[in-house]
Amino acid sequence: MTLHLAEIVSEEPLRVLLVGLGKMGQLHLECLTKMPSVSLVGIVDEDEGKEIAANGIPFARSIDGLANDFAAAVVAVPVERHAEAAVPLLARGIDCLVEKPLSLCPGEIETMIAAARTGGARLSVAQVERFNPAIESTMAALRKRSGKVRVQRLSRMQSVAGGPDVIADLMVHDLDWIVKLEGTSDCEITVLESRRTAGCLDYVCCRLGFGDTSYELAAVHGASERKRSLDVRLDGDETRCFDLLALSPDGRPDPLTRQAEVFVMSRAGDAAELATAEEALAVLRLSDAIRRCAFETSKLPEGAA
Repeated sequence: MTLHLAEIVSEEPLRVLLVGLGKMGQLHLECLTKMPSVSLVGIVDEDEGKEIAANGIPFARSIDGLANDFAAAVVAVPVERHAEAAVPLLARGIDCLVEKPLSLCPGEIETMIAAARTGGARLSVAQVERFNPAIESTMAALRKRSGKVRVQRLSRMQSVAGGPDVIADLMVHDLDWIVKLEGTSDCEITVLESRRTAGCLDYVCCRLGFGDTSYELAAVHGASERKRSLDVRLDGDETRCFDLLALSPDGRPDPLTRQAEVFVMSRAGDAAELATAEEALAVLRLSDAIRRCAFETSKLPEGAA
């Protein structure tokens, strides 16, 4: 049974630092400031123009510019700066929840793991879809029976050269919970379609085979609509369709809030629901394998040189 913070008596709120105030950082800010179990003691972002978005919370361009009286941190800077931001905190014993993907480089993940061990800190990855009720129910069903799963993730965001491709930005959500469920990243990979724009994969459709269960994943940048859908057909049953953007039907907190609740509770030792750095390494290996296959089959847009 999963407990929520409203059911737990706490002597005082957890003092948390937010590092990064971009798109995801602002979502974390909104979430954390509503939680009575959290005291958001500071925000760090290199762009001093974002101070107005801090809504009166102490703001600095670097961690050195803030007081050190915090026990945990949420790291939401761009992925290429995750290790730079998290390693000093972890080495000091600060528990960190780092946005996905943890890194695009295995060596950086290993460095963060080592820093966490040195400081005795907990390193978790913000894989919010683990807390989506539709995915939770799908995982529970697939633990008992095999089946076929299809996920579509469409984003209006355009791919940018040097930025995250659709695998790192969108498909990683599903690779995380699939690796968690299957207990391995070893699978049969079939890339059905893929496309590159400016050298960056902006469309990938692939099938992952884990024995009797298969997962067809489609991720698109530059789509005309934003869509997150999940279709599940267990053997012998009809297909069930879920809108991953829909609110929880039972009135539970949204997935981002539930993730934050579990992160706070993890300081008491229960962190089984949170993604680990070791799992992130397995997801990165699978991501890279899909990417290699996709580049072999990708087509350039019409009119491209």
